[in-house]
Amino acid sequence: MIPSNTILDDAFRFAEKHKDDPMALSASLMIVAKTIYLNMLGPDQTQLMIHLFADNMEQPHIEKVTIH
Repeated sequence: MIPSNTILDDAFRFAEKHKDDPMALSASLMIVAKTIYLNMLGPDQTQLMIHLFADNMEQPHIEKVTIH
């Protein structure tokens, strides 16, 4: 398992190199989020979470929850 702070450090280095490319930045952030979710939640919950996010792009709903 890759530590979350290592993943974020890599993402910040990437962002510094690609400041003018919003597609590259957003793709790298999605990969970072996926990696962190996989580490914390496992593959099934990560897949569900990403699927729900993609399906609800047109109807955003933000809810604060605590994951145990």
